[in-house]
Amino acid sequence: DQIDAAKDYAEQQKVIQQEQTQFAIDQVNQQKEQAKKDYTKEQQGAYVDYQNKINQYGVNAEQQVAAGMMGGGFGESSQVAMFNAYQNRIASSRESYNLAVMNYDNMIKDAILKNNAVLAEQAYNSLKAQLELSLQGFQYENSLLLEKANQKQALEKTYYDRMQDVLNQINQENALAEEVRQYNESLKLQQQELALAERKAASSSSSGGYSGGISIGGYGTTVHTDYYSGEINPDVQYGTFNTTDKNGVKYQPNNVGGKALSSAGVNIIHEVTGKEQKVWQSTDGKYYYWEGRDNEYKQMDTATVKAMLYKQNAGNNPSGSFR
Repeated sequence: DQIDAAKDYAEQQKVIQQEQTQFAIDQVNQQKEQAKKDYTKEQQGAYVDYQNKINQYGVNAEQQVAAGMMGGGFGESSQVAMFNAYQNRIASSRESYNLAVMNYDNMIKDAILKNNAVLAEQAYNSLKAQLELSLQGFQYENSLLLEKANQKQALEKTYYDRMQDVLNQINQENALAEEVRQYNESLKLQQQELALAERKAASSSSSGGYSGGISIGGYGTTVHTDYYSGEINPDVQYGTFNTTDKNGVKYQPNNVGGKALSSAGVNIIHEVTGKEQKVWQSTDGKYYYWEGRDNEYKQMDTATVKAMLYKQNAGNNPSGSFR
């Protein structure tokens, strides 16, 4: 609105200036017209005076007759002098008129030039005012944008801090849960080892002092593979896969601590053998792979396995769907 007001004011001043200049030009033109009338009147007066002086019946002629000058050389010289005076009067009036016209035309040009200068100054002042208003508007809008950005940044930082607090709490809870899990696993392993030792002791007692673990399928308590030789995994008591060692003993349990295993649907590459190892999932949702060198299952990170599954399913499902 302020910019529009500046434009309107400039237009009004322009109209006023144009009217003032036109008024001055009109006055000069009026003076030119009056000068022309005066020039015409002077010419007519000069002509009338000349005719009166050369009129043979006029006052001038009577004076010459009375003085005895008519008809002689003096009379003719007098007429020539009067004609010359008439011509000089005409030339002088014409020169005065032309000089006046030239001055009036210069006045008109000067008025036009001054008008153009004033108009240019008015246009400059108007443009300057509009630019200043535009700059003020830009600066105000820019300050609003900066304030908005600062507010947004402060809000995002608040949410980020809150998220970090929640993540820290989750990590603490997960760490505590992991400690509990490890303690339970350790306790369960100790219980299993104690139970195995008791069974070994009972077996040794019943077989006349034989020292060894449980017997699977009548093949004994030891296992012999390319990667491991030693006591059989105690979880075979809950069931095994069909994998056998060199002596035909089924030595790979199909469970972990009695919790049945099923394929997780993804494989890993063993870092030593370079062979594919199937990833297994127990009924309690945990993931394992069989480590033949230790004759036991190794637990895997749940997030890692889920990432592998997601990547595998994404590659098998270009549309983006996955289990």
